[in-house]
Amino acid sequence: MKHQIIYFQRSSTGEIGLAFQTTQKNSSYYKLYHPGFMKKVILSSLMLSLSTGLLHAQVSYQNEKNNTATIWSEENGLYLNWYNNNFFKNNEYFLNTASGYTLFGTQHIPSLLYKPNKHLFVQGGVYLKKDFGTEGFAKVAPYYLVSLHKNGYSLSFGNINANINHRMYDPIFANERLMTHQLEEGLSLKVNRRKIYSETWINWEKQQYYFSDFNEQFTIGHHTDLKLYEQRKFSIGLPVQALAIHSGGQLDTTSNPTSTIVNVSVGIKADLKINRSKRSINRIGFNANYLLYKDLSANSGLAYSEGNALYANLNVKMFRHFHAALSYWKSDRFIAPKGDILYQSISSNPKNLNYLEQNRELIQLGLAYEKRVAKAVNLSVRLQPFYDFSNSRLDYSYSLFLTLQPNVRLLKQHIN
Repeated sequence: MKHQIIYFQRSSTGEIGLAFQTTQKNSSYYKLYHPGFMKKVILSSLMLSLSTGLLHAQVSYQNEKNNTATIWSEENGLYLNWYNNNFFKNNEYFLNTASGYTLFGTQHIPSLLYKPNKHLFVQGGVYLKKDFGTEGFAKVAPYYLVSLHKNGYSLSFGNINANINHRMYDPIFANERLMTHQLEEGLSLKVNRRKIYSETWINWEKQQYYFSDFNEQFTIGHHTDLKLYEQRKFSIGLPVQALAIHSGGQLDTTSNPTSTIVNVSVGIKADLKINRSKRSINRIGFNANYLLYKDLSANSGLAYSEGNALYANLNVKMFRHFHAALSYWKSDRFIAPKGDILYQSISSNPKNLNYLEQNRELIQLGLAYEKRVAKAVNLSVRLQPFYDFSNSRLDYSYSLFLTLQPNVRLLKQHIN
């Protein structure tokens, strides 16, 4: 029996095109490249990696956070705080829906932070971003944050702790926003208690005035992680995430349509603490989630007005500095404008922007090494290969981060 195999082939000029080959079902080529066979090979290989302790896909990004929450444990006074994130991430993607690119640069937030008492701090500074290979700064902007904290509740106004600090899943809110959208402006309300962690925030992206010739734009996000059951070493939780992206307003003079796009994720998670030894696996976590996409206005111009997906992650923390995860993704007409490009049913490939892929299926392995090499200095290395069943391709990305956040007290107690 003959079969025609369609696969992607890179030409000598670097372009991606379709190639066809007719094979017999019992041929060695068919056995090696047939999607069903490849699926078994990939799954078996990744399960083997799992059993030997090499896991992870919703990879940890703890080391890269702009973490001002540590100030609550510091004494009152005036501080010099300097957040510096140096990043290199290379995505080797050769898909119809996504092409490869590199993010390479540095970003700085030097600021003064004043903490008059244990419940309040005010921070002011400047944000500087430099993309390597370009002239000048990619972005220079003022930085301001005021935060009130008491009994596990906090309210923040200004440049809220953004991107990865929201703890959202990569398909609906990409981890790469750490490098591409470091700043968010708005407010954040957090609850951090023993049984619940929750954050609701607004990122006000474009302010509209009378007779503006553009739409008002903002994003509302929510994340709740509720512990349903907890013992000393084992817990079960309910993670709920939601994102609403709005473009509209009533003061403009444009004819641009009003649109609201919503992504929602509801799931179940389990976490097991095994061993605190530096030489063994000490934590395993699992989560399974059902995701929805809905264009509420149905006039955004997107190819699909609704969709859904399944997203599962198996996470392992081991050997003190190593994190690993295995994730599985299967979707139908799923779109998340702020999510990672790998999971979308619409194309971000500049050579193929009109391409649609209604069904997506991926399995991804993530490996991360995170180490605090000195006080306030963190080093992270990550490798994330994935297999795209829809396109029968094995692609990957890798990254290196060096993040510094010294916090030096300049004056003690209050300022007169």
